[in-house]
Amino acid sequence: MKAPKNPRKVHYTDPMRARFLHRPLNVACSANEDDSDQGDGDLAVAPAKPKLKRPPLYRVILLNDDYTPMEFVVQVLEQFFGMNREKATQVMLAVHTKGKGVCGIYPQDIAETKASQVNESARESGHPLLCEVEPSTDDED
Repeated sequence: MKAPKNPRKVHYTDPMRARFLHRPLNVACSANEDDSDQGDGDLAVAPAKPKLKRPPLYRVILLNDDYTPMEFVVQVLEQFFGMNREKATQVMLAVHTKGKGVCGIYPQDIAETKASQVNESARESGHPLLCEVEPSTDDED
């Protein structure tokens, strides 16, 4: 067989013609809405988007000291972590009795920003309260 002049033009042999050119068309779209056979037909399908991995989470930890007033700790928890008075009091008591308490779990940049804001506010108020960030080992949100 001779090479075609136009390389993009396809020349079918008789068996190929019978197989590919004369087969029935599959309709990809149907006017019938309850048609359960709405597969992809012969259409090219775009590959699925890759699943995105959630960013690693970090705990914001408040450390106990003997000088910061409990009311100031509650105020900080309400202001920077959006806790209500009851929840803030529970976290403050955990910090007081256990030596540290978790204020929240966030992506790294948010956790570091919140810890920095708490530390700055404590320094401006003259309190030695300290807030740190550590990687979260559990899958809490």
